[in-house]
Amino acid sequence: PSGCGKSTMLRIIAGLIRPSTGRVRIGARDVSATPARERRVGMVFQNYALFPHMTVSENIGYGLSSLPRSERDARVAQLLSLVRLAEFGNRLPRQLSGGQQQRVAVARALAPRPSILLLDEPFAALDRALRADMQFEFVRLQRELGITTILVTHDQEEAQAVADNLIVMNGGCLEQAGSPAELYDAPKSLFVNTFVGQASVLHATVEAGGTLLRLRSGEALRLPTPIRFVDGAKVVLAVRPEHVNLQPVALAGSVRARLLLSVPQGPMLFHDLVLADGTALKAAAPREPRSPRPPEGADLHVSFALDHCRIYPAP
Repeated sequence: PSGCGKSTMLRIIAGLIRPSTGRVRIGARDVSATPARERRVGMVFQNYALFPHMTVSENIGYGLSSLPRSERDARVAQLLSLVRLAEFGNRLPRQLSGGQQQRVAVARALAPRPSILLLDEPFAALDRALRADMQFEFVRLQRELGITTILVTHDQEEAQAVADNLIVMNGGCLEQAGSPAELYDAPKSLFVNTFVGQASVLHATVEAGGTLLRLRSGEALRLPTPIRFVDGAKVVLAVRPEHVNLQPVALAGSVRARLLLSVPQGPMLFHDLVLADGTALKAAAPREPRSPRPPEGADLHVSFALDHCRIYPAP
């Protein structure tokens, strides 16, 4: 989330901020006392920080002044081709689109052949469609180069789309690290569960030797397997929208809900509901054009795929 220390961590790795404790290692090198210019780190800032009076080629070659002219020109041409801007070398940054400027900034960071690439919310200034295109382009580029890359973002969908490994930070601390699938399917804390993707939070009390959850409304949910909480323990059940099923009639294990709003988003239909005790609940299901949609305000019943839901101690 905003303010958790993501950009600060990136600047510590780059050598722009000195950490108060701890050490920074890149590969086998301890660079804690190494000046930023000697760390072999490439960094792309959120606003790209291109020089407006320089051409695209001059921007990319800015950090290559120590090379012979022919070698510098060859390196710039190679990078222009890599980021698919070969015909734009003589243009100024203001003559480029946001996505093209972003690619120039990446090429400039790559020009000195860094050992690691750092990106601070590089797609934040782009519109939604262009952002999605640039995410695919970035993954292609990163895999082609094989360079270790750390990308900071507060957009969970973006993180899951581009990353092999995710680190979720909260209040300056590492909350959980793992693959996108691990963090989505097996979040270790309520914070990660509700931050990575969406989840509704239902408060409950444990009963019957850990086999039953009693909701605040008095309704009970029978668990598929017992949980390791003592009877009477206060817990929260985190339920992702796709694990909620809507039903027009009561079935075993279902609870009452009222439909407040239904919103189509592409192939999915998202529902805002409220349970009998006032708890907000979100549900999602594939949109079926020929299936009748329940009217807003309708009283329904919902059940949960409890084997996919997560249970945590109440905060």
